[in-house]
Amino acid sequence: MREEAPDFVAVDWNGTVVPFFGLPPYPGARAALAGLRAAGMLVFVVSRARGAVVQADAARAGVAADAVIGCEDKAPVLSDLRAQHGRGVYLGDTAADRLAAAEAGLPFLQACLEEQEPLAPDQACFRDWAEAALLIAGPGRMP
Repeated sequence: MREEAPDFVAVDWNGTVVPFFGLPPYPGARAALAGLRAAGMLVFVVSRARGAVVQADAARAGVAADAVIGCEDKAPVLSDLRAQHGRGVYLGDTAADRLAAAEAGLPFLQACLEEQEPLAPDQACFRDWAEAALLIAGPGRMP
């Protein structure tokens, strides 16, 4: 995805880490996010769900993150993360996620899981979480 690994990774919850609340994480999601954290990147969950709801679901799913943030509008949250932590990338599955990343000045990587097609012909996407980790960190950077 980039020559230099980002300082942080922000991820949407539903459709990106889990198919929907209460369901198990997509295969490899938990391990990929743990690997990115072990490689020195901060990991944030940024979801339009209420904070307590997404925090409880992340805990249930066993996904470790530096913060789990529920919000009405993702763009300001992503902008704040960028201002506080430097280079980042946002992973999501919808056009709204792509727009929020663009408004925050972050690269966007689309979750194309379960046969979802890219939002645009030039949209970078991942088909599984191992691919996502390699696109974000780069070969040889994962622990």
